[in-house]
Amino acid sequence: MGREYLLSFVVAFFFFFFIFFINQILLIAQRILLKQVDYFSVLQLVLLSIPQFLLYTFPFSSLTASSMVIGDLSGNNEILAIRSSGISLKHVFFPIIIISLIFSFLTFVTADKALPWSTKKYRELYTNLMRDLPTLELVSNSTNTIADMVMVNKLVEGNTVHDVLLFDTAKAREGQLLSAPTAVISLYDLNAFIYQLDLQNPLILKSESGKQWALSEAEQAQFFLNFSGQIASLASALPSQLSIKELRANIATHKKTYQEEVQRYDQRIKSVSLELATLQQAPLETQLTDIATIERLQTELKRLEERKPINFYYQYYRAELHKKFALSSACFMLVFLTFSLSFFRVKHGRLIGFGLSMLVAVVYWYLLFFAQMQIFSISFSPALLIWAPNLILFTCGLLLLLHARRL
Repeated sequence: MGREYLLSFVVAFFFFFFIFFINQILLIAQRILLKQVDYFSVLQLVLLSIPQFLLYTFPFSSLTASSMVIGDLSGNNEILAIRSSGISLKHVFFPIIIISLIFSFLTFVTADKALPWSTKKYRELYTNLMRDLPTLELVSNSTNTIADMVMVNKLVEGNTVHDVLLFDTAKAREGQLLSAPTAVISLYDLNAFIYQLDLQNPLILKSESGKQWALSEAEQAQFFLNFSGQIASLASALPSQLSIKELRANIATHKKTYQEEVQRYDQRIKSVSLELATLQQAPLETQLTDIATIERLQTELKRLEERKPINFYYQYYRAELHKKFALSSACFMLVFLTFSLSFFRVKHGRLIGFGLSMLVAVVYWYLLFFAQMQIFSISFSPALLIWAPNLILFTCGLLLLLHARRL
């Protein structure tokens, strides 16, 4: 059983690995490969990004391997032969449980050790590559987007561009439009990825409150193109890529901020409640005079009670901490969904098992994604939401197993 489970796991592992691997190749091609980086550096980036999708490859492969093995045994009547021989099905399930626990441990090590280390190396390599690459590519009749700024140009001669147009896309009604017949682009700060744009005879059209426009002209003007925010966003580490120790340190920091927010919230609740109680205990004539104030305080008190303080980062880091444990335990908990297959006679058991595992994997992915979206709308710990997919599918597996045993 252990040997069959491991062989099926290898097949499933390469299947999921290939899917995530192709996706990662496309992302790197979009960012790096199109800029003619050497193949060795691209290979390093690909290898360093592998731990990011191993967190999902291990649980889904464990589920698929178990489903394929048990489905195959049921389809070939081997489960029936085992039960007829008086051998308990525990001997079938036990090797799968033990090996899946090993995969859970490997997933945890990947999440806590391999992923933070590879992310750090990835950031270092990526940043070094970006320093050597042309951040701003000047091509005739092209468009470059720099944060909220868009630059459109026509003919390019060296570092001189003709018919330049710059406009701000940050706000729909307010912003500025800048044009010039010629401009010279030079590197201003390599470390900060800032370019200098020297404009000749520029025209500046600036919006004032979205109603009036001011037109200005000059002989010369300097404009700076700042790519630092864009580069940092591509090379920075997300909370999901931090180690458990780093996550707990960030949680402790944001917990203090959250406690301060709760303290201010409680003080505001007490202040409004006290003011409202004072007015309600006043004589009837005074209450009639201040009826508008009483209604306003009641509305504000209701609004405060309905909108408890939620700290985005405090919720985010706690969710990612529990997610590392939840994904690791999924290798073990999801296989229980496959044990009920041993009590049914199915044709093409291995194929059916593979199809069912794909369905469960999609459901688990959706439930986890939905849970992550909901953590920012609740004020309590996100642990319950993050663990909910594991608990739901694990409970379903146990119930199906108990029901199948009674058939």
